[in-house]
Amino acid sequence: MPAKKPTQWDQEVDVVVMGTGGAALVAAITAHDQGAKVLIIEKTHQIGGTTAFSGGVPWIPMNRYMKEEGIEDTREDALKYIRRITGGKEPNPELIEVYVDNAYKVIDYLYENTPVRFMIPKSYPEYYSFFDGAKAGRSLDPLPFDLNQIGEYGALIRNNPAFPPLTLEEGGANGSVDFMKIAERMENNIVTMGRSLTAALVKACLDREINILLETPGKELVLNDEGDVIGLVAEQKGEKVYIGVSNGVVLASGGFEWNKELVKTFLKGEITHPLSPGGNEGDGLIMAMEAGAALGNMSEAWWYPAMQDPTFEYEDRVLNQLGNGGRMGPHSIIVNGKAKRFVHEGTAYNDMPKAFYEFDPVNVEWPNEKNNWMIFDQQMKDYTMIITMMPGEDAPEWVNQSDTIKGLAEQIGLDPEALEATVERWNAQVEAGEDTDFHRGTTFFEGLQFGGGNVELNLGKIEKGPYYAVPVYFGALGTNGGPRIDENGQVLNLRGNKIKGLYAAGNAAMGIFGPAYLSAGGTIGPAITFGYLAGKAVGQVKNHLIGAE
Repeated sequence: MPAKKPTQWDQEVDVVVMGTGGAALVAAITAHDQGAKVLIIEKTHQIGGTTAFSGGVPWIPMNRYMKEEGIEDTREDALKYIRRITGGKEPNPELIEVYVDNAYKVIDYLYENTPVRFMIPKSYPEYYSFFDGAKAGRSLDPLPFDLNQIGEYGALIRNNPAFPPLTLEEGGANGSVDFMKIAERMENNIVTMGRSLTAALVKACLDREINILLETPGKELVLNDEGDVIGLVAEQKGEKVYIGVSNGVVLASGGFEWNKELVKTFLKGEITHPLSPGGNEGDGLIMAMEAGAALGNMSEAWWYPAMQDPTFEYEDRVLNQLGNGGRMGPHSIIVNGKAKRFVHEGTAYNDMPKAFYEFDPVNVEWPNEKNNWMIFDQQMKDYTMIITMMPGEDAPEWVNQSDTIKGLAEQIGLDPEALEATVERWNAQVEAGEDTDFHRGTTFFEGLQFGGGNVELNLGKIEKGPYYAVPVYFGALGTNGGPRIDENGQVLNLRGNKIKGLYAAGNAAMGIFGPAYLSAGGTIGPAITFGYLAGKAVGQVKNHLIGAE
């Protein structure tokens, strides 16, 4: 239940922003620039949340960098592209137009008022470039940022062990190994991608003297008798801290993918391997529900196939890593526990894992739920990085390998005859030049930087031993369901009315695209846009709620 108003507040401000990811920091900056006194609280001892851990790319139609490059984009094309992918399953179609009409304004605002700078990464088109309305240049690459500009706060920006300090343009997300540039940037404290975006936003907050309290999780909202949010209860060193607000609270504390109970309650299946940093446990969601918020998009997440190097740890646990390496390569397939292929392996990462929870109504089971494996041969291992395995290196002990397909199947607990039959069928289809089962070589994403997929690029026999297998898990970058919001990021109650003083953005709010992921930056684009809109709205509140008399 929401907390009761205390006899005295420990601190009073106009706005409290909960979280330090992109949505939170943009909301704080914008609210401050409207004249509000802003306080940011962060659950962990680090700044940046999931944004710092990510590629830092926002997807922004009609942005200023496209105009500078002479790339024409229109509102009509952006809406056509979005609606083709969302398929009418977005929770509120009007918010799609709000997004398109405001996303580019956020980029302009950051350009004009903060150190945040982007560029258009060359050879990085839309994930669905075959669709009408697609345009290269909507995904923006953060420029490198010098952490020395933010002094002691530089050491507080969350680290990302999966991405080297290279931009998207330089190959930071695809296993590029420009060791000289990496070493130079590490020596000089230069960061890229999500850490760059976060650090630049932190610099903007510091320039505005916005206070950031770390290790201060939000616990409960404080409501008045009318149900308006007038404060928040946080926690510091085990003690409750009551913070009164005159304008409102912005929930931007991430999703709930690390909260097993909430995942079990709302999602269609367990996220076995979240790809976000720990701490995203639905704190904002719980607080919003206690305040009477309506919910939207709760069955969805930013799905992503996950893989692991069991020797690679981060924050005292094995790091779940992006499962892109090799899965769309020509000499590999993915099979389930019955040793059968069940999905087009090279489709966009938000789409492919949805097949993990297909239901078989005949056998009454979920055959793809567990025990899925990527099977590949020496040819593929020789030319691409797979998880942490580099071409030319011996396979580590944690990788199953055998000189025969049957021997490999026995190691990983699959029916040897069934796996051999599946590989033989794949090889026959490769020989015929067509994957009649799942149509490999026909989608754009599997040949993203080569003009789309094709038979030569994506089909290849599994025929050269040794043969290898690595598990593929059901993962997610984060959940994207949460309190329903309006065009200003204000939270709505169960009857569709605004909850005064309560706003939400990012993965702590309802995902406006429904089940869709539009392209690189499909998470951060709406996060910073609705962070901007929420910050602008809460910062302009005139009839102050008055947290204390």
